[in-house]
Amino acid sequence: MKQYGDTPAAIAMGLFTLGGIFYVIQLLFMTESWLAQNNVGPEAVPVAQVLGCAWLGYTVVLISTFISGPEGTRRFFNALVVAQLGVLIVLWLQSFSEAYREAVFDDAIIVSVLTALLLFAWSRIRSRI
Repeated sequence: MKQYGDTPAAIAMGLFTLGGIFYVIQLLFMTESWLAQNNVGPEAVPVAQVLGCAWLGYTVVLISTFISGPEGTRRFFNALVVAQLGVLIVLWLQSFSEAYREAVFDDAIIVSVLTALLLFAWSRIRSRI
């Protein structure tokens, strides 16, 4: 974490990374049970696992920034912020729909917290990346 040179940013990014690890496990290894809990049929398994692979890629790069520092990763962090904001918007829009509210409301709250952590850390390190 000392590679970040900013302890609050490193802590926030570490918590965001733990959230990413959680999503990788949930989407790659617990796909069917997670979808069933949210009343989503097994036809969505491939899409959920593709999302798990995306989270795996994000998480691997985030972990590498703890090893080598965030310098030189501006494009990655910009893309990550855009993707995270997109996920946040989609989940909250879906949570307003009666058809999806039950399935996505808890994820909308979790993603809101993760987005806040990411934006906080990104705002503190963006001059160095």
